[in-house]
Amino acid sequence: MAEENGNDNGENSREREETMPGGWPFVHSVGDVWAAAGSVLGERWLTDYELVYFPDGSATIYQTGGETYRLDKPCFIFTQPGERHRYRFDPDKNVRHLFVHFDYGELRQGDARFESLLAGSPLLPVSGNSLLPALLGQMMRIADFRLAHWKRRLAVLLSSALEELCASADNALEELARPLPLPISQALTYMEEHLEEPITIEAIARQSGWSHEHFTRMFVASVGLSPKRALLERRLRRAELLMLSGRWTVKQIAYRVGFRDEHHFSKMYKRLRGMTASSYIERCENSLARHALPAPDTVASVSANRHVLVNEQIK
Repeated sequence: MAEENGNDNGENSREREETMPGGWPFVHSVGDVWAAAGSVLGERWLTDYELVYFPDGSATIYQTGGETYRLDKPCFIFTQPGERHRYRFDPDKNVRHLFVHFDYGELRQGDARFESLLAGSPLLPVSGNSLLPALLGQMMRIADFRLAHWKRRLAVLLSSALEELCASADNALEELARPLPLPISQALTYMEEHLEEPITIEAIARQSGWSHEHFTRMFVASVGLSPKRALLERRLRRAELLMLSGRWTVKQIAYRVGFRDEHHFSKMYKRLRGMTASSYIERCENSLARHALPAPDTVASVSANRHVLVNEQIK
């Protein structure tokens, strides 16, 4: 999380708004960082907005405005310009967090759509069904590899993330209180444990004890994806971890994630990711992206950091 101090007057705000693409956030930087156990960040204040995602609960503490927030569950922290704040990271383990620094005229102008962000708690819990972690992860992937039209795509994805964050802010706690139905959780676990096998949706449905039709309806209602698409996404994510390692060919990876046809795997990967699997492997060869893999909880894991400058801030 980059640290910036300074004054932000009305003239700077107008200049910033005029330079931002019309109606879209203006992304300054994105990052995926491990904080060392026991480290402290702050006290600081920013001239732009910061959205931070903590994928795992920990004993990390966030303090602002005289309030203390314990980040013991997966959550987002939204910090506004000029808010003095500090982080005290978990004393016993390293803490991973993804972040984006940005400016946005709609927020500066207090658009009613963002009332829950601007006036609510800075701590925003994340339900298990939320799309937000995937949006942040995709932003990091796009920034890592400078994919086509990457700056515009970052702005569009961030806009979507903010809209989703506001839409779910009021009921996120309620969603967290309603865990996935046990049959759905069992089906998801079965998927993860059998990704290398050519399992069918019928076989997965049998784990729930429901009929195929009822299972599919309940799965979509609970997860937000069809069972077929959820299985495919898990296979592609597993494939990406293998590609990042740099030790496997496309054919080997295809077999290790349940495809029995290398060409089918390549076709599906390009359709859903917008690039070929071979291109992804090539871009990973000399990239820090390999270090994004969850590392053992040791001091060495703190070096697995990525921070990508997207646009210079306007002073």
